[in-house]
Amino acid sequence: MGLLGTIIGGGLGMLVGGPLGALIGGALGSNIEIKTGKVHPGARTQYSTGQAGYSPLQVQQTFMLAMISLAAKVAKADGRVTKEEIRAFDSFLRDNLHMDKQERQVAARIFNEARDSSVPVEEYARQIRQIMGHRQDRLRDLISLLMMIAMADGHFHPAEETMIRSIATNLGLRDSDYEAAAAMFNPGQNLDAAYAVIGVPESATDHEVKKAYRKLAREYHPDVLASKGMSDEFQTFAEDKMKSINGAYDEIKKARGL
Repeated sequence: MGLLGTIIGGGLGMLVGGPLGALIGGALGSNIEIKTGKVHPGARTQYSTGQAGYSPLQVQQTFMLAMISLAAKVAKADGRVTKEEIRAFDSFLRDNLHMDKQERQVAARIFNEARDSSVPVEEYARQIRQIMGHRQDRLRDLISLLMMIAMADGHFHPAEETMIRSIATNLGLRDSDYEAAAAMFNPGQNLDAAYAVIGVPESATDHEVKKAYRKLAREYHPDVLASKGMSDEFQTFAEDKMKSINGAYDEIKKARGL
């Protein structure tokens, strides 16, 4: 088993209480040991800080848990989770993250626990921010993934969009970060979208554009991702992200005659 196997194996020492700890305890119960103590699901908790002390594995675990739990909340944003949405999420895990049946069953338990939890989505986002706030690039990727999952059933409900924007805010991201995440899906739509993907304003110099592009190209190299909070399961997403970056860069070069 992949990254979810490390969670089942008890590698959740970074969760000291908080909604994520309660979520995993409720979903997996006695299968794992979680050093959280007793946590009331609705309680406001002070979480462990000291982000620099988290290992790459712990950050990867948090990223996976964040994606699953927040996806569940987004799916329920319009008041209910349909069978089509559940099937679309399972297909996303299978086709995009290459999870086998056993892994998807574990993910489903976490998804259902988060979906049925009374803990507000903002509480999950705040704890994720405390653990991963130093990885703004990964948080932007998380927003892109939530959009991909929300769109997997062929619809992007206004309530889903509103919730994902709220999640982005509680993760400490700016409006421009949200727009950059959204622009990933159609970077060639217009120059504004292309510049958002590359992460520079239209007023940037040619040198600044090239520098930003090279930085992104390095960032999404497979050897770099694992050390910066994204596990092997997300390689397909990283490849799609790189295609989007290349497409945006091509649009900018065309407009500038580079």
